[in-house]
Amino acid sequence: MHERLSTLTGWLKSRPAAAAVGGMSIRAGGALMTLALFTLAARAMTADEFGRLAIWFNAIGFLAVAAVFGQDTLIARSFGEYAGGNDYARAWGAYRFGWLLTLLSGAVFVAGMIVLTPLLFTGVSQTAVLAGAFFLLTQTILHYSSHSTRPIAGFVASEISRELIWRGLLLLVMVWSVFHHDLTLAGFFGAAAVGQVFSLAFALIFVRRVYRMHAVPATSCSDWRKWLARSFPMWQSAVLEAASMYFDVMLIGYVASSAAAGDYFAAARIANVFLMAMSGLNTVTMARSANLYFSGQTSRLQEMLRSIALLSIAMLAPLWLLILFFGGSLLTVFGGRYAADYATLIILATGCFLMSACGSAPVVLLTTGQEKLYSRVMGVATIARVALTALLAWLFGAPGAALGWALINVPLFVLLSVVCRRETGVDPSIISLIAPLRTSLRAGLHGAARPAGSNRTPG
Repeated sequence: MHERLSTLTGWLKSRPAAAAVGGMSIRAGGALMTLALFTLAARAMTADEFGRLAIWFNAIGFLAVAAVFGQDTLIARSFGEYAGGNDYARAWGAYRFGWLLTLLSGAVFVAGMIVLTPLLFTGVSQTAVLAGAFFLLTQTILHYSSHSTRPIAGFVASEISRELIWRGLLLLVMVWSVFHHDLTLAGFFGAAAVGQVFSLAFALIFVRRVYRMHAVPATSCSDWRKWLARSFPMWQSAVLEAASMYFDVMLIGYVASSAAAGDYFAAARIANVFLMAMSGLNTVTMARSANLYFSGQTSRLQEMLRSIALLSIAMLAPLWLLILFFGGSLLTVFGGRYAADYATLIILATGCFLMSACGSAPVVLLTTGQEKLYSRVMGVATIARVALTALLAWLFGAPGAALGWALINVPLFVLLSVVCRRETGVDPSIISLIAPLRTSLRAGLHGAARPAGSNRTPG
């Protein structure tokens, strides 16, 4: 027993475990801020207005992921690979390449939104379109900035800029708008975009400090063809993941109604705490997995993934029980009518909890050279999930959409953890906890079976 407790204590005191707790805490803070933002919006708007805000927010979120063109994932691999070999000329070259491609792609997407939105949605004001386009640009830039800051300056600077700063500023503006009865789509997205500009400035300060420590006479972009070739499968994977994250609300709005989309969105905001915690754990994995894997330190990588899996279950199991017993009451923060979405919340929360047990398989696959395999698996799964979600949303509304989401995503994450173990030799799931616990148990039983006095020294 003592040995098992020592092992557990060692996990919790390890640097990866401390980093994972920090990442989860920051992401949890971001999730709570997001919950507060949309709670205010739901109480200040009608059901249809809140549904339209949810649809727009998800649509722009999806476009921002597509606009970054996979550079957010690529830089995590490239910088870790080159910096791990002390080749900072190419490491900073990869960083510069990512910025150029992100800005170019982001400008194209923003121009497309400004031109196409008035044609497709005639009832939207020009001010709202411009504010939404501004938010799309800053969201795209923040995606790359935060993901590149993570391997360069650490997850703390990255996650504070990504999760807390802009949401905190937006929350202040939202409180003022609600009290003055002046909450609009344009005001929401405009304030969010300005907040993200401050987040970007915060992150760049830390990147500049690291650059001064590892400055080079000139950056090298000699591998730009390799980076461009890697970008496309990573972009495919990111778009498919974004579709899994953002399409549900848009689909429900299309096949059902704006009000039904708002109902699903409210339940998803609470269940999203699981995904934010998982994302916080993934920040640690993304920051270190490429470096450890390509330097041959797979045992250290496995130990890090094992500690993350342990923390995930320890922290998320109580949260799942809380939602199971008090989910209906939690939904009333959006308004009394949303308590009826309890079934939707339970389905989403249970699915998220089971997915968290599978660990950081997507990040490990993407940062260890398995991006093409990952994108193929995600492609098939996303097509199946969109089709099933659309069908069940049309038949049963928000609960049906949640069921379609869970029936595809839970088996998908189980499959990804199996593929990760087969292709990389490391297991990110809770299954990785069994071997050391079995060893500790055998040692404990062996010690208990040893005759009394057998440990005494002869004399």
